[in-house]
Amino acid sequence: RVICQKIFSSFSIMGSSLILALVYKKWKHDRSRLDPYQRIMAGYSVFDILYSFFYWFLGSWMAPKETGWYGAVGNTVTCNMQGFFFFMGIGTAMYQFTLSLQMLLLVTFMWTPKKFERLLEYKLHAFIGVIAVVVPSLPLFFGGYIPQCGMCDAAVMPYWCANVYKIIIWASFSFISLFCTGAMVSVYRTVYLEEQKMDQYRSQSERNEEKEKIDSESKRIQKTLLLYTSSFYICWIIPIIFWNASSVPALHIVADMLFSFMGFFNMIVFILPKCIKYQTEHPGHSLVACYFYVIFGGQIKFGQRSTGMKRTDAVDFDDGIGFETHNPCLSEYPKDDEDGDTSNATADH
Repeated sequence: RVICQKIFSSFSIMGSSLILALVYKKWKHDRSRLDPYQRIMAGYSVFDILYSFFYWFLGSWMAPKETGWYGAVGNTVTCNMQGFFFFMGIGTAMYQFTLSLQMLLLVTFMWTPKKFERLLEYKLHAFIGVIAVVVPSLPLFFGGYIPQCGMCDAAVMPYWCANVYKIIIWASFSFISLFCTGAMVSVYRTVYLEEQKMDQYRSQSERNEEKEKIDSESKRIQKTLLLYTSSFYICWIIPIIFWNASSVPALHIVADMLFSFMGFFNMIVFILPKCIKYQTEHPGHSLVACYFYVIFGGQIKFGQRSTGMKRTDAVDFDDGIGFETHNPCLSEYPKDDEDGDTSNATADH
């Protein structure tokens, strides 16, 4: 169980670090074209790295050595630190909420990325930062955190207070889950109705020319929304359910692996458009090979067979990140550059 926690959390840290690296590269190159979607994913990744590293990767190493738990070499200070960063993980759920809220406002309520940035984005960043610090700080005023099964948890509070505290946190996760699901359904419905409306006002020839493009773009939007929401369910909701099955230890191991894998799933979704774009421009390469190239770059070989991808084929960060939209109200946002920059469209997520 401990080994699985460290392996899967390492992948999560790697995934979130890659997202941060890509966003930083964009910020360093031209920060004026860094859109809300990319900043949201950067914040999401920061909280995931802290949560995955201190709670899942370090794991029992931070538990007081007096507990006798496997690998425990810590003390009271490290235990409090681990518990703090564990409950700071609520920031990841709040960023998932922010991501879904952005999708909902842009697509269903016809907001532009600029409007979202001006009215909500920075307020949400500040709100998440405050909540993610206040929530894990509360147990420190009631005796701190203590080790439970090799990990540190908020159990020093008065019994009733600890239960209320945890109920509030899990209720928050439930609300976020329902909101994300509702947002996805609403966006699906909006895209579908928009397609129907466009079909009504086009001639037969125009419909034939544009239908394939619209259908493809619609499916791409829907797939992206589904993947982000699904990753949240897989890495938070399903593990919570598994943890309640206290009589099945195997489910606890699966829950640990899923809890600590969020960053890797987010990375897969974040760079998926980029990989698909590269695959389209370089036929004959599998999507898995394109993922390896985008992540590691350079020449990739599988056995004796080379994919033929050379570093001279390098894909710029802007290529394929995001998607176009047929939401007419997004037209005020800067159009794509001649070099294929589609980063501004990413806010449509």
